Amino acid sequence: MLLRPLFVLALAGSVLGACARLPAQPVTEMADGMLYAGVEQDGSAVAMQVGQTLRIELETIPTAGYVWEIVDKPDFLDLVAENTRPTHPEVQNQEGFTGGNHFMAFDLKATAPGKATINMLNHRPWEAGETIGTWRMDVTVTPAQ
Repeated sequence: MLLRPLFVLALAGSVLGACARLPAQPVTEMADGMLYAGVEQDGSAVAMQVGQTLRIELETIPTAGYVWEIVDKPDFLDLVAENTRPTHPEVQNQEGFTGGNHFMAFDLKATAPGKATINMLNHRPWEAGETIGTWRMDVTVTPAQ
């Protein structure tokens, strides 16, 4: 009987491993002109113009202390907003509900031309060296047209 759960775990690990190796997807431009990047854009590159805003939104478990943190940010990108929202609001917004995963969003506005990399960590900030995830994106900003 133990073989079946082990097989399921091995299969799940294979599927997750295959997903982790998928090529990064391009950034999405929203109707308001904001550029949107999520987990699918990890390792990708984005070209934007001065004045545009890039929203990076990643899932984590802040109720367990895990948060995304920008550890390398180019000087030509200003952090103009940081927000969270529940991943399943129909359940998580019910009275008395606690816990659950959330999306953390970081809005970065391009203020000058430049080229650099954004690096982020998903960790408990007080646990030095312990990281449960990383995320990166190469950013190129050109003058507004």
